[in-house]
Amino acid sequence: MNITSEKILDIITAFDSEKDYFKLLNVILTKMMEISDADAGTLYILEDGRLHFKIIRNITLDIFQSEEDKINLPPITLDENNIVNVCAYSAIKNEIVMIDDVYENGEFNFSGPKRYDEITGYRTQSMLVMPLTASDNGIVKIIGVIQLINSADKETGGIKPFDNIYEPPVLPSLANISANALANLLHSREIKELFNSFVKVMTKAIDERSPYNVNHTNNVAMYAERFCYYLNSRFPAGHELYFSENRREQLVMAGLLHDIGKIITPLEIMDKPDRLGARLDIIGYKFELKRCQLEIELLKNIISQAEYNNYINELDTSLELIKSVNTAGFLSDDLLARVKLLEKIKYFNENQEPEAILTPSDMEALTTRKGTLTKDEYKIMQEHASVTSRLLGEMAFNEYYKNVRSWAESHHEFLDGTGYPKGLAGSDVTVEMCILTILDIYDALTANDRPYKKAVPAEKALEILKSMADEGKLHGELTRLFNESNVWR
Repeated sequence: MNITSEKILDIITAFDSEKDYFKLLNVILTKMMEISDADAGTLYILEDGRLHFKIIRNITLDIFQSEEDKINLPPITLDENNIVNVCAYSAIKNEIVMIDDVYENGEFNFSGPKRYDEITGYRTQSMLVMPLTASDNGIVKIIGVIQLINSADKETGGIKPFDNIYEPPVLPSLANISANALANLLHSREIKELFNSFVKVMTKAIDERSPYNVNHTNNVAMYAERFCYYLNSRFPAGHELYFSENRREQLVMAGLLHDIGKIITPLEIMDKPDRLGARLDIIGYKFELKRCQLEIELLKNIISQAEYNNYINELDTSLELIKSVNTAGFLSDDLLARVKLLEKIKYFNENQEPEAILTPSDMEALTTRKGTLTKDEYKIMQEHASVTSRLLGEMAFNEYYKNVRSWAESHHEFLDGTGYPKGLAGSDVTVEMCILTILDIYDALTANDRPYKKAVPAEKALEILKSMADEGKLHGELTRLFNESNVWR
């Protein structure tokens, strides 16, 4: 085996530089096959006490299968009853097994390879099986097994044994290096999965605070991921609107965390179904009291029957107006003017003094032109973006997730500077912020689980987004592309 130091260094660099799990598995098997002149190979990873097929390659048969292709082969159980399986033996004993010809070996059960040979016409001959071991706090752990088949003899064109792996021990050493690279990547993957699970728990906690917000966060994250894939189908790598894997994962993460600040938003504001809330019952009680007072005046002949009837009709009409306005989505100028006249209606309080039935707080709520929140309540609601920023500021995001906080906190920023919490404008509002803002608005408009508004059809929501883009609030091209993408379907 004539292997230069440069070749070995290239292989080690390839192991260390690959950060994608499945790509690393492929690199490990491919490089080990190259350096040993193997014609075929299989890479197994130990999971749940069994060796699972991850990569299968056969150059002669032009076969390449990975776990992503759903390899239809059962995993190999590691126990003493299965010690006749060469891969199980290698993992259990932590030993390298080298076989010159599987058809002449009586130590292990090779019925599987022989049956495979009968089906394909292939001839499995020499085999090298090596455990992939890594050190964890001084403890050697088996993380997998690599199986190499049929080392090519370049001089004769035939098959030779893997009998020169020990002088020098290049293959075992590279197996250990590849195993440590894989172990490091798996460790990083576990940390990443732990972080992702924490984010999902936090997201679930936020959404489940309210039965009216249960799908919003996941919808925004889902739309973000789908939209990234759509943009990548339209733009080449390197384009401003192309999303690398890391950029996409950060955007989805920001989507999951964008409303984390709502964890401290009072539910009576976040879930406020109408303008008055519980105050409507108090107002109804005052109207009933006013009726009683009018009836007393009638009985005392202070007012006539006709006057009494007119007053009662006016009260009924006024209360119906209050109930109607209480749940209205938007108040026209005419309706707003009628509501303002209601503050003139008075009754006698416990001190027998005339007092307006509707308090200043009642009037403020009823004259809220759009939505159910007063100005003060809306400010409290807006605080969730700043709280999101403060909470995420306490999280130690690494380099991989460095943009999550700024993107998540800015999902209410507009290009014209009228958004919140920072009032960013122009180039300070990044593409990612623009996307989250579009997705957040779209889902809020089309949500059918909000008690304070009716769901808007998708077509209407898209029209609203376009009008906001025309006003300079939203990114015009991204709004158009979102319309074309159909990612909500």
